[in-house]
Amino acid sequence: MPYLAAAFLTLLLAVAAPAAAQVGVSYQVPRDNPLVGQAGATPEVYALGLRNPYRFSFDRLTGDLLIGDVGSSQREEIDWIGVRAARGANFGWACREGRVAGPRTDDCPVPGAVEPLFDYPTSSPDAVTGGFVVRDATLAGLVGRYLYADYYTGLIKSLALNFADPDDQSTGLTVPQLSSFGEDASGRLYVTNNVAGGKVVRLVAGASPGQLNGQPLMGSFDRPVAIGTYPDDLERLFVAEQTGRVRLVVGGAVRDTPVLDVNPFGLTSGGERGLLSVAAAPDYAASGKIYVYYTDAGGDIRIEEFTRSPSAPETVVPASRRVVLVIEHSSESNHNGGQLHFGADGCLWITTGDGGGQDNEHDNAQNPGTLLGKVLRIDPNPPGVGGPPCGFSNAPPASGGDTTAPLLRTRVPRRQRVLRLRGAVAYVRCTEACTVSAGGTLRIGSRKLLLQHTTVPAQAAPWERLNVRLGKRSARLLRRALTRGRHPRVQLRLSARDAAENSSALVRRLLRVRR
Repeated sequence: MPYLAAAFLTLLLAVAAPAAAQVGVSYQVPRDNPLVGQAGATPEVYALGLRNPYRFSFDRLTGDLLIGDVGSSQREEIDWIGVRAARGANFGWACREGRVAGPRTDDCPVPGAVEPLFDYPTSSPDAVTGGFVVRDATLAGLVGRYLYADYYTGLIKSLALNFADPDDQSTGLTVPQLSSFGEDASGRLYVTNNVAGGKVVRLVAGASPGQLNGQPLMGSFDRPVAIGTYPDDLERLFVAEQTGRVRLVVGGAVRDTPVLDVNPFGLTSGGERGLLSVAAAPDYAASGKIYVYYTDAGGDIRIEEFTRSPSAPETVVPASRRVVLVIEHSSESNHNGGQLHFGADGCLWITTGDGGGQDNEHDNAQNPGTLLGKVLRIDPNPPGVGGPPCGFSNAPPASGGDTTAPLLRTRVPRRQRVLRLRGAVAYVRCTEACTVSAGGTLRIGSRKLLLQHTTVPAQAAPWERLNVRLGKRSARLLRRALTRGRHPRVQLRLSARDAAENSSALVRRLLRVRR
């Protein structure tokens, strides 16, 4: 009888949550999301063009967004962009892979694709695990640098936040099958070791600046896969296990009783599927709300909310389960994305993979009408719950606020020695202080090759010179084409953004390549 009662309770819990998970019912879309009101677009999308952004984070000092996007056969990449600049940004997959041309020319061109901070060659196997910008003052030589690893090697490395010279350096610490980095409320950093009986390891200073040691927390875990900050509590952490449980760490030791087990609700675990992330609401102390990201029995992605038990506050009430968002993902088992974070804007940010397969074969990454291959941004509260919707501003712009886009002026010589200049040159200025972004496509017959994306600050005067540079492969093919008497062309695409994040219209300029 006890067994039958437990089975009945499991079945009851599995069907108790409402099936309707849709915008305006189970969650809201912030009014300042970039695709709101656009026909054929999904308004939850904040940025697009990603392959499998398994891990992302916010810099706790600047709020900047950093993404580790798992590559295909060529490059693993790290992206770094301000959260406002990321509004509507396109990271280029599958037209681009890292800094090189990607496998799908039919996904090209991608105007103004985001240039990675860093990429590295993919061997077999490789899968980048994105980390955090170090703000823990005890980690000498690493403060202000970004930590990342590869899941398969486990070697933790650091990058300078400098596009010109990311200065990729080893920290000397290896954690096998490193599935996630995490941060506690004070900014101390941790990593997870995704194996049965695995560890959660706190990162501490090594023997010399820039080096790390690991300090394992007490207790063992079953395939720990992600870490969630426990808001306003320096001694606690949430840890998600891929096999379905959320565990609580207190004072460096894991509690035996799980906070939550999602297995009764239909979990698929193994490979790239399972419980993949956990995030507590910023007002967790008052609301007790916690959110999980997992793949269900059909392979679909689920974002669900649970509420802390008033009588047993280290656990949730299973019956409080509320389905927030469901994303269809049944056709492939890979590229599930898997990260949840609340931003400084109070919104829930989510990264999803492109739907699986290999080379964006389901055509999701560049499609604004799907939720796959994207950065999503939602308010997980239903309408009428939890105060005003989240966002950078919950009110319309104040009277007199800057809502005027800069006017971008360009001068582009119509015929250029692109090979000698190592790129195409444009001269730009704006009607106000702005940042000009430029990219382009080199056309050699029917072949299209991407030029390297670049940005420059500009003023109303004088004219600023901007060079949209050739990559090595593009330069080699252009040299061959000119030697054979071909007549290549370059199309430049330029846009400007001011300090208030107002964007100019896209400007296109066509030029012919001279020998």
